[in-house]
Amino acid sequence: MFKTILAAIDGSAATERLLMYMLHFGKTEQATLYIVHAYQLPSHYAANEGYAELVETYRRVAAGVVQDARAFLQEANIEAVGEAIEGPPAEVILREAERIGADLILIGSRNPTQVSELLLGSVSQQVLNAARVPVLVIP
Repeated sequence: MFKTILAAIDGSAATERLLMYMLHFGKTEQATLYIVHAYQLPSHYAANEGYAELVETYRRVAAGVVQDARAFLQEANIEAVGEAIEGPPAEVILREAERIGADLILIGSRNPTQVSELLLGSVSQQVLNAARVPVLVIP
């Protein structure tokens, strides 16, 4: 049914639950599994000494999140490709889904903890509102 599935991960507990769904889809669908971890650099520190090292740390950690997810799936003999991409998460997820021709987006959800999240919406809500393909939100 699904040919290309994009899984948006962030390394949180929701990612662990999302990986269980990826295991299921990997075993039951003949789909290409694609993992994306979108992250934003703390640009408000850009003028400070040591910012280059901070950026490198962010990139290394983000790449590790994707690699850990791929390794987890590989242990179950399920292949997935993916990458960490810097940028606003909802924009990155939607752009990548379009680029790879995803016909399903998997994304985790968490309860909003800040008033700004309640007013502006979470990443999963933004993706739900703008996606052109089905979105499965994993609580």
